[in-house]
Amino acid sequence: MMTQEWGVAADIRKILSDDAGNLSSKRVLAVSWGMSALGVWIFVSVKTATMAAIPWEVAGMILSLAGVVAAGKWAEQKPAGPGV
Repeated sequence: MMTQEWGVAADIRKILSDDAGNLSSKRVLAVSWGMSALGVWIFVSVKTATMAAIPWEVAGMILSLAGVVAAGKWAEQKPAGPGV
């Protein structure tokens, strides 16, 4: 019996999946890097009681991963349907 995902779980799955519905390793990597950097930034900011500066290297890494995901999206193959 198949259960249907709903709510936040379905939204996260949609973000991390390619057009064919499979998990995309590039997207998982990009989201994990972004969430890790956000978590470290929040921790450092709370610990020092100031807004911590984000190094250009970290911002560049996250933006380049986002670029890889965007380029990969362009190259993804959609499943062939009728009449294609």
